[in-house]
Amino acid sequence: MRQHFTSPVASIQPEDCDALIRLAIAEDAPAGDPTSEDIFTPQMRTTARLVARESGVLCGMPLVLRLLDLFEKEAGYKIELVSSDKDGDHFERGSVLLTLKGPVVGILRLERLLLNFLQYLSGIATTTSDAVRSAPPGVFILDTRKTLPGYRRLAKYAVYTGGGTNHRIHLSEMAMIKDNHIAAAGGIRSAVDSIRAKHPQLPIEIEVDRVEQIPEALSLSPRVILLDNMTADTVRAAVAKIASICKTSGAMPPIVEVSGGWTPSRISELNSMELPVGVSMGFLTHTTRFLDLSLEVDPA
Repeated sequence: MRQHFTSPVASIQPEDCDALIRLAIAEDAPAGDPTSEDIFTPQMRTTARLVARESGVLCGMPLVLRLLDLFEKEAGYKIELVSSDKDGDHFERGSVLLTLKGPVVGILRLERLLLNFLQYLSGIATTTSDAVRSAPPGVFILDTRKTLPGYRRLAKYAVYTGGGTNHRIHLSEMAMIKDNHIAAAGGIRSAVDSIRAKHPQLPIEIEVDRVEQIPEALSLSPRVILLDNMTADTVRAAVAKIASICKTSGAMPPIVEVSGGWTPSRISELNSMELPVGVSMGFLTHTTRFLDLSLEVDPA
């Protein structure tokens, strides 16, 4: 079961994408598209299909609907979405993911915008899905704040679509006390006390990089303990210590997060944990490549 650190980004809202869509439309054709506009008349119509060149997980269809709506308003071309798969659908190479109908000029001008959004978000969803499938029982996959500016909620929606778990969306909704905070504050307790004095209801996550820090961290009742830059064996020992201390005290165990260079190829190392473990992967969003999708346009 996914343990979200925030309200999961389970849908795309206009405020999540409108600014990006308008920017994309404006920067791609600031003075129109002379190539297509000089070859084709506005009356010439066609059909286009989005075809997968590799297998993956689809993500971004709500954004596509918003793109078509804003594209008509901004560029003046009405393009109809005839059919499409749904976000979260797995597809194979050669699958037709959506079909469009409309003016040739409009479809050709829309092509790169459509592909940029769908290839990027589907790439994240596919990478996340691969990581989730590779994870041992009891291990869930977390995203991070390592996202392109302006794409935060879209990227986290793509992680959610691929079966992953959303970490905090932004700095404001959780206090995450890391090694630099601890060093500058003079200790874990001092950092926690300072936060709770001003924001008593704010969830707190405490980073530890040594097993010896766990008893003090647990005594402060954090919502999350982050095990940073530990080997799989050290993570197992740390999780066992957390489970043992909580069992002895009767306290509810915190959520356990693991970070530090984890990728889908390494996730199987985190097996046989005594408690559920979330693995945060910046890899999901900062190293994901565009999925190979192509828009094929019929003769006008």
